Amino acid sequence: MSSKTPPAKIAGNAPEATTKMLIVLGDKGGVGKSMVAQALADYCKAKGEKVAIIETDTRNPDVSRMFDGLVPYAQTNVRSENGWMDVMDFVTKHQGYTIIMNTPAGIGEYMKNDMASFAIFLEAQPQPVELEMWWTMNVQHDSVNLLNEAYKSYGKYFKRVRVVCNLHFSNGDKSEHGPFFLWHESPLRGEIERKGGLTIQFPGLHLRVVSKLFVPGVIMPFSDAADGTLGEDVRLEISERWKLNQWLGEVKEVFGPAFEVAVVPA
Repeated sequence: MSSKTPPAKIAGNAPEATTKMLIVLGDKGGVGKSMVAQALADYCKAKGEKVAIIETDTRNPDVSRMFDGLVPYAQTNVRSENGWMDVMDFVTKHQGYTIIMNTPAGIGEYMKNDMASFAIFLEAQPQPVELEMWWTMNVQHDSVNLLNEAYKSYGKYFKRVRVVCNLHFSNGDKSEHGPFFLWHESPLRGEIERKGGLTIQFPGLHLRVVSKLFVPGVIMPFSDAADGTLGEDVRLEISERWKLNQWLGEVKEVFGPAFEVAVVPA
């Protein structure tokens, strides 16, 4: 495991508020897990929460790269028992934080095998840790099928479930009969939402803005890039910064309900 804590975070943290651990899943590539995790970290950080990141996508550590030097983070491989032990240690060292864990494609089998042990470990800790599943999907049927399999096999270990429909794959169409109709019409959606889960329509960001935000050596949190001074190195045009700020407002609107009410599934 590699871990990094910014200089300001070196001091020990006394036990305080409940730790929240948001695990961003999808179990396939190309659904936008990293961007959702980045947006979650940015949103929580902008709200003033103490944020930490666990990056388990070892091939493309985009989330930890965006927040390098700004929040505590760890990079580890949860396809191994050692990797899960690294996660355990990181969580216990960051009590009271909102911890965002980004996962790679094809992690489903490892989640099935290791979530029970991980959940038992968390329950044994003196300070409570709440697990949330943030399942990110595109419009294809396998996104729904993979969620169904994940929910049935290890969904019980999560206090809350949020299903993120990435509108980048639907040209922004969020209607019930739009490209995400497979999820909207799924019996699983009704089951999850009856137990306090939420469907979140995650807005797409203009490709011109994306192309500038993720340049190596320049990448920074979305909110910083949207600031005319902090984001000077990104060199956004006025229209591009306007689009980014508009998108941040949409993200705040759709993420808000997921943080306002803590609903415990029946």
